Amino acid sequence: MKWMSLLVLALMAAACGGATPVSDSDCADPETVAERVRFESIVVKGVVTDWDGTTAQFTIEEIWRGPDLPEKVEIVPLEGRAFTTGERYLVFPTDNPSPLADAPCSATTRWDESLAEYRPATARVPGVAPAEDADLPWEWVLALAALAAGFLGTRRLIERRRHPEPEWNPDFRFDDSD
Repeated sequence: MKWMSLLVLALMAAACGGATPVSDSDCADPETVAERVRFESIVVKGVVTDWDGTTAQFTIEEIWRGPDLPEKVEIVPLEGRAFTTGERYLVFPTDNPSPLADAPCSATTRWDESLAEYRPATARVPGVAPAEDADLPWEWVLALAALAAGFLGTRRLIERRRHPEPEWNPDFRFDDSD
């Protein structure tokens, strides 16, 4: 319900006053960069090569999270965010890849070497496909289950042929008289 109230307030502010620059203090409940690096759809590190006031031409140096992206991308900041040409940033854009959009309350920040501690082991350069998850794909799981079932079934058949069960004789009686 809290997000609904924020949405209504944002719509009212946009209708009454238009867009105003957004400061970090305007964002409700900011998360740490470490949390955002773990949970955002796309996280990239790179340099702004051109900024015209509305769109940043961005050279990606590393992709920390998300799909493979080209080395050169456009990032459109939303509602007041600005970039500086020649500066390096850690950007948390939306997952709409053409062009990427940077929301006003994203964790996008000017690069500082202290951010390097949050770099995931799976970070890669543009043009390199993301590594597959360590989890087995479901096709492999099904194939392994079918193989195990086939192996156990074949083993059971072999055991039955080696040691057949005696046929049941309904007329058989134990002789209890001694």
